[in-house]
Amino acid sequence: MKQYKVLLGAAALLLASSVACTDEIAVGDAGLDKATSSTATIDTVFTNAEFARQFLIGIYSKQYYGLPYTNGGTYQPHAGNPYAGKSDGLTDCWHQFWNGSAVFGKYYNGSLTAYVTRPDGLDGPLYSYDKEYQWYSIRASLIFLANLDRVPSRDMGDDEKFRLKAEARCLMVDAFWQTFQRFGGIPIMDHVLENSETVNPFPRDSVEKCIDWMVNQLDSAIADSHFPWVTEDPTNMSGRWTKAGAMALKCKILQFAASPLLNPQDGQPYYTGAPAEVLPFIMYTSDAKTNYQQRWDRFATACDEFFDRLNSSGYYALMTADGSPKGSTEANVPAFRLAYRKGYFLRSSTEILHSVRVFGQDNMATARYCWHSWYSQSVPRNAYCPTQEYVEKFPFYDGEPFNWQNASDRTYKEAKTVDGRDTLVFLTNSKTGAITRQTKSLHTMFVRGSIPSGSRQLNTVLTRDPRLYEECIVNGLQKNLDWTTATMSGYPWELWYNGADGGTGVFTQTNTMFGSGYGYNKYYLGTGAYSGDASADSYRYQTQWVALSLADMYLTYAEALVMRTNKDVAKAVEMVDKVRERVGLPTMSRIWTMAKNRDAAGYTANSAEAAVATAVNLPNGYTTNEFIEELLDERVRELGLTDARWFDMIRYKRTDWMTKQLHGLLQHRLVSDKDAAGNMIFVERNVAWVGADRDNDESSTQPVDFRSEVVEIKGNARVLWGQDPKSNTVQQWLLNPLPQAEINKQYGLVQNPGW
Repeated sequence: MKQYKVLLGAAALLLASSVACTDEIAVGDAGLDKATSSTATIDTVFTNAEFARQFLIGIYSKQYYGLPYTNGGTYQPHAGNPYAGKSDGLTDCWHQFWNGSAVFGKYYNGSLTAYVTRPDGLDGPLYSYDKEYQWYSIRASLIFLANLDRVPSRDMGDDEKFRLKAEARCLMVDAFWQTFQRFGGIPIMDHVLENSETVNPFPRDSVEKCIDWMVNQLDSAIADSHFPWVTEDPTNMSGRWTKAGAMALKCKILQFAASPLLNPQDGQPYYTGAPAEVLPFIMYTSDAKTNYQQRWDRFATACDEFFDRLNSSGYYALMTADGSPKGSTEANVPAFRLAYRKGYFLRSSTEILHSVRVFGQDNMATARYCWHSWYSQSVPRNAYCPTQEYVEKFPFYDGEPFNWQNASDRTYKEAKTVDGRDTLVFLTNSKTGAITRQTKSLHTMFVRGSIPSGSRQLNTVLTRDPRLYEECIVNGLQKNLDWTTATMSGYPWELWYNGADGGTGVFTQTNTMFGSGYGYNKYYLGTGAYSGDASADSYRYQTQWVALSLADMYLTYAEALVMRTNKDVAKAVEMVDKVRERVGLPTMSRIWTMAKNRDAAGYTANSAEAAVATAVNLPNGYTTNEFIEELLDERVRELGLTDARWFDMIRYKRTDWMTKQLHGLLQHRLVSDKDAAGNMIFVERNVAWVGADRDNDESSTQPVDFRSEVVEIKGNARVLWGQDPKSNTVQQWLLNPLPQAEINKQYGLVQNPGW
């Protein structure tokens, strides 16, 4: 039967991309194809403890790794190819300025269809239905579960067998989950299919059945007393599934299940007029309205269980700044930056619940080849540039929300031209005529400071949420942060028009590293060089993908606490404050209790409790509340480039994020001059400092004065911009199309609506 070719016809374990796979045993195509009709290969693997362990490692090698890291590869999951692209680039917080990936070629230009004809799948969705090795992983996990007990007890004790079985269940669920959240209900393979079963239909399973199957599998693993909360050797065994990871994954699955996409409060599908036959695969249909709240409560209970276990078993904790700096002061921002960086970047981090690593193709095998080298001035292909909308979500260091108008008011004053027209001019010192660089103005929205006597470079002081500088490269930020002392060093990033790094990119907005006037720093920590980049903070560090983190769990729990039947807003604020305190920010509640913060953010509630009850009517036709809106912003501040914004966009049906025009920042360098009357004036000097003025003029100091303007992003414009977010034309993009070739095989797949 044709579904046999989909699910069973190739190897479950192809080990080329795994960082842990140094084994010599062949468990590839021939091995597992024979396993369905012969016991020869299974006997070989499961009568030897070491071979069995390596078999499981092979399944680990096919986990989802969320950074495009290598250009092609016979055994590489499709999503790791930069010619496919990153889901974050589909949201409102990043924009891809390279036109060679499917992000542009299939999504931005709206040409994605269900017809995938290329063998590599690059004319299909960013995450492929059948080219991520997910079906191989599921089947291999089932083979492992069914046969591990055949390993002689003298070679592998029961304790280890139970533990490895629990790991296999997690690997199986994770492979299924990655596909489910992008396509909706999919076929469940709950046992190793035999040849005789391949003639039977293999249809999609309902959302409800898929969720329950995943949760039940995880519950089996979690309940096993041999499955550790944390690995026995966290330094050398990081990346293994644990009870903590399994419990966190269960929370994420139930969060998705309770969210509006699958659990609409009105009982209506996201796509108006969706055929009745597809409804069970795109939403809950069994007592949809009646059980709406029960699903949120089920999610909240899972979170309760995770944090109860965390409180009793410990170990996992957010990384904090050395020396325990206190308070929301500018001086502490670098130390808080470093704490945040260590939390996601270092293998030794105690806040990582599950991580994934792969071999890269650079000379240090750090998995930086495409993600790092292809984000450089000479090869700017992974140009997922932060948008102005994203950057403005980061408050100032003291928690005051950034507001462009407020910053502009601290930068300009009203004036009249000589012919009587209204205009704006810079606020200047009444005695010297120099530009007044007020705090929280456009001049100091990223950095401030002075140039010490005898120096040519700014004594840089960072003015915003420390996470801004770890998520984004901004104008004036120094390129290095010491891993031990949190001391900033190196030249500043020059992102103004024609600056040494930004060049003309923000004007051309085509195949450029800084097309929005910003760059990404998360998982990068580089200096813009293509080959080697030995000056990068990330040099010789292996780039791991953080699949599940404690920071995410705190924010996930906060959502559960305000969505459950018995709401606990105070505890929800406490959970959010865990991640804010780690970077020196004050309590979340001050966004509503302080009038200036409330006004800057555009909120009306005067407390967190009131925010939960204050409705926000959205352009997509749905209603949320101020607390959830702020929580979603906090999530993307904390979890940038981790797929979290895409995950939130899909589950909350935020098609208004898909359709709004996005923006960048254009900055012009200014220098002082004199007019004919001897008055100080400011003129544009759009040339580089490093490599130009600095090298040619010993008196030239680091530029600090700029004229800043928000500009529309026009390069690689998205076809959905400006469309009605309530229309089916937009709503259909919430779930991917299944490959038409699979539907045509007539084994039971039904297409998602709109495709």
